[in-house]
Amino acid sequence: MQGIKSAADDGNDDHQLNCYGIIFPDNCATYYGPHSVECLTTIWQSKGCLKEGTKAPVKLNTTEKNALDLLNVNEVINNFETVQAEANGGDKDKELECYGLGL
Repeated sequence: MQGIKSAADDGNDDHQLNCYGIIFPDNCATYYGPHSVECLTTIWQSKGCLKEGTKAPVKLNTTEKNALDLLNVNEVINNFETVQAEANGGDKDKELECYGLGL
């Protein structure tokens, strides 16, 4: 088991699927935080949100970044999917967070 986890953490896609049930997104080195801004940005953009969004990873304050670091990759993905879905559903605050403008 330890060998599979080590191989997963070293970037082996098959072992990531076996161990965590997901292949880590580009720029994400580990399943558990802390997550690099590059990792978070990859996930953010893959969900359709823009760098202009007020909650884009590069714009997060320390408290917001630390909160994301407590999440695993799946939880970060779910969090960003929720922001994007709520933005597309007409939530003006989430539109600003995701896109940087009201739609």
